[in-house]
Amino acid sequence: MRLDILHLWRNLQRSPASAAAAVLTLALTLGAGASVAAILDAVLLTPPPFADPKALVVIGERPVDEQPGAAPRAVRYGTFEAWRAQAESQARVEAFDGTNLTLTERGTAERLSAMDVTPGFFGLLGVTPARGRTFETGDVGEPLAIVSHGFWRGKLGGDPNVVGARIVLGGRSHTIIGVLPESFAFALEVADIWRPLPMSAAQAARSGYRVFGLARLARGATPSSLSTALEDVSRTSRPSAHAVSTPIATAFTGDSTRTLTLLAAAAAFALLVAFTNLAGLLIVRAIDRRRELAVRSALGADRSVIVRQLLLESTVLVALGVAGGVLLATWLTPTAARIALARFPMIAARGIAMSWRTAAAVAAVALACAGICGCIPAFSASRWSLIDVLRRGATPSPRELRVRRVFVTGEVALAFVLLVSMLLLGRTLVSVLHVNPGFDARGVLALKLSLPGARYQGPERVAAFYSAVQRALQERLGARAVSLVDELPLTGDRGRSLVSAGLDDGGREAVMRSIAPGYFEIMRIPLAAGRSFEAADAAGAPPRAVVSQLLAARLFPGRSAVGERIRVAATTRTAEIIGVAGDVRHRALDETALPTIYLSAMQAPSPSSILVVRDGRPDADTIAAVRDEVARLDRDLPVYGVQRVDEVIAASPGVPERRLLTAAFAAFAVLAVVLSAIGLFGVAAHDVACRRTELALRMAIGANPAQLLRATLGRGASMVGTGLAVGALLSIWTTEALRGVVFASGRADLASAAAAAAVLAAAGAGALLPAALRAARTDPLAALRSE
Repeated sequence: MRLDILHLWRNLQRSPASAAAAVLTLALTLGAGASVAAILDAVLLTPPPFADPKALVVIGERPVDEQPGAAPRAVRYGTFEAWRAQAESQARVEAFDGTNLTLTERGTAERLSAMDVTPGFFGLLGVTPARGRTFETGDVGEPLAIVSHGFWRGKLGGDPNVVGARIVLGGRSHTIIGVLPESFAFALEVADIWRPLPMSAAQAARSGYRVFGLARLARGATPSSLSTALEDVSRTSRPSAHAVSTPIATAFTGDSTRTLTLLAAAAAFALLVAFTNLAGLLIVRAIDRRRELAVRSALGADRSVIVRQLLLESTVLVALGVAGGVLLATWLTPTAARIALARFPMIAARGIAMSWRTAAAVAAVALACAGICGCIPAFSASRWSLIDVLRRGATPSPRELRVRRVFVTGEVALAFVLLVSMLLLGRTLVSVLHVNPGFDARGVLALKLSLPGARYQGPERVAAFYSAVQRALQERLGARAVSLVDELPLTGDRGRSLVSAGLDDGGREAVMRSIAPGYFEIMRIPLAAGRSFEAADAAGAPPRAVVSQLLAARLFPGRSAVGERIRVAATTRTAEIIGVAGDVRHRALDETALPTIYLSAMQAPSPSSILVVRDGRPDADTIAAVRDEVARLDRDLPVYGVQRVDEVIAASPGVPERRLLTAAFAAFAVLAVVLSAIGLFGVAAHDVACRRTELALRMAIGANPAQLLRATLGRGASMVGTGLAVGALLSIWTTEALRGVVFASGRADLASAAAAAAVLAAAGAGALLPAALRAARTDPLAALRSE
C-alpha cells in the first residue's frame, strides 16, 4: 500500500493541472448537489418531532366543486364535534386554530403568532412541556397560555420562574402555565403563544367558529378510511364538502413531490455529467501512462496491482472532490435554504442545514461512482501488452477513442437537457409574473392592523377606529392614498360565503372581502359598472355590496347587476349591489379568477385588516407616518407585517416553486455546460497531442493548415451534433415531466431548444478552437525530429 501511495503521489505531481481540474469540478458539482440533498433531507426525511408521527393526520374540508389537489379548509366547530363523534372508533381527534395576538405592557406593543387548541392537543402529539403543564379540560375559555421555547428564551429572558407569570395578550391578562420543549415545532402554524380554545364547545358551534382537526389513527385505520368515515358529516354540511385527511408530514411540507423530484433530477443530471467527465479524464491519464503500465506488467507486476492503483487514484480524486463539495455545500446551503423556504415555508421551524447524514449520503454516492469511473480505465489498462504499446505508441486504440467520444457526447446531451429545462422554467417564471392579476401592485404598500377584541367589542367600535385611522392618514398622505381590506389578493380564498339572488336561488359560493372606500382606486381594480363604496356607506346606511364581473354574470346572466338585491349567507342579510368590479386572482397567478363579493368595512368590519397605501413617498416615510397616526389613536396597537404588494405577487403560490426550480436548473446547467466544454477541450487537445506525428507527416506531404483546422473542428463538431441530437430526444421526456410547472407551447419548446443548442455550439467552438489551431500550426520538422 505504501508503494501504491507513493506512485499515486508521483502521478499527481506529474499532471497536477488535470488532477486539480477534476477535484474542482467535482467539488462544485457535489457542493451544489449536496445543497439539494440537504433540502430533500429537511423536507422528506426529517420526521416531525412527535410521538409516532406516522399515525397523525390533519383533517379539513374541500368544497365539492374544487379540484382534488386543492388545499383543505377549516371547518365549523359544529362539524368538528360531529367528526369527533363519528371517528371515535378510528381515531382520537383534537382541534387547532391559528390566530394572532397583540402583546402589550412588555415594551413596544408587538404582534405575535398564536394557536388556540383543544385541551387534548399536546397529549395527542405526545409532547411534554419543558416547564409547567399542558391544558386540561377545565381550561377552555380561561386566560391561560403556554409559550414556545424561543419566546421564553427571547422575550421573557429565560425566566426560571416563568410558570405563573402573567402577560397581556389582546388586551387581556393571561397566566403562563407552561413552556414547550426546544425541539417542538408545529410547522403548519409556527406560533409563539398557545392558548385553550377561547370559548366553550356550545359557544363555538353557535358562533360559526372554524378549526382544523388533528387526529391520531387507531391501529389498523388509515387516512383514507378516516376520510370515508367523516364523509357523511361533510356531505350534509352547507355547502356540501369532502372530508380530507392528510398525513401530518405531508401537511407540513405541502405538495412537494413534484418540486423535489425535479430538483433531484437536475442534481442527478449534473452529477452524471461530472462523473462522466471524471471517467474521460481517468482514461486520458491511463493512456498517457500506457508505456509505464505495460512495462510494469511485462516485468511481472500483477494485474490486480495495476487495477488497484488506478482505482486508488480515482478514489483519492473523488475523496478530495467530496471534501471540497461538503465544505462548499456548508457555505451554499444557507443560500439555497433561503430560496427553498419560499417554496416550503412550513419547514422554517426545523430549518435546512448541511448535516452529517447528508454529507455521508453524498460521499457514499460519490465513492460508488468513483469505483465505476476507475474500473473503466483499469479494465482497459489490465489488457494492454508491451508489444501492443510499442507498436501503437501513444496513439489511443479505436475502442478507447469511441469510449471517450461517447462520454463527451453524453456530457453535451445532458447539458442540453438541463439548458432546455432551465430556459423553459425561466420563460414560464417571466410569463407568470407578467400575468395580469386584476390589480396594479406597483407602488402599493401593505401594513397589517389587528384590533384586540377585549378593547374593541362589537363591529361599531371596530368600524369607528378604521374610519378614524383612514381619515387621519388621508389628511397626512392624501385624500385617495389610503384604504383598508381584510385580505390581500393572491393570499388565498379564505372568507367565503354563499351569495344568492333570490329565495329560489341555491346560491353561488364567492370569496368575501371587506373593504373601505378608495380600495378599488388604490389597487386600480377597474369598475365595469356602478360605483365603489363611499363614506356614506357606513353602519347606518342600508347594506350595500360590490360584486366581481364573474359573480355578476353567474347571478344575473344577460342583465345588469347594479341595483339588484342579493342575500349573503355569512351576514344573513340582503344587500344592494352598487357596482361591478373587475375580476381578481385570489389563489395564484396561473389560476383563474374567482367570484368575489365586496362588503363595506364600515358595515361589515373585520377585526384584522390591512392598510393599503399608494402615496408616492419613500416606503420608510410612509411606514413612519402610518405608525405615528395609529399610535396617536391607540399606542398599544402595533403595525406589523409591512410589505410591498408586488412582494405579495412574488410570493404567491406557484412563483416560489418556479423560482427555486429555475435557480437550481440554472446553476446545474451552467456547471454542465462548463464541464462539457472542458470534456470537449480535453478530448480534442489529447487527440492532437497523440496525432502529432500523423499531423506532421500530413503537413510534410502537402496538407495546408486550413485542412487540418477543419478536420479537427469537424471531429469535435460531430460529437457536439450527436450530443445535441441525443439531448433533443431526452428533452422531449423532460419537457413532459415539467408540464405541471411550465407554460410551454410547441413554439416555446423550439425556441428554448434552439437557444440551448446555440449556447452549446458556442461553448463547443470555444473549447475546440485552441486544439484545432494547435493542429493547424504543427511544425513538421520539430515534430519529426522529436520522434
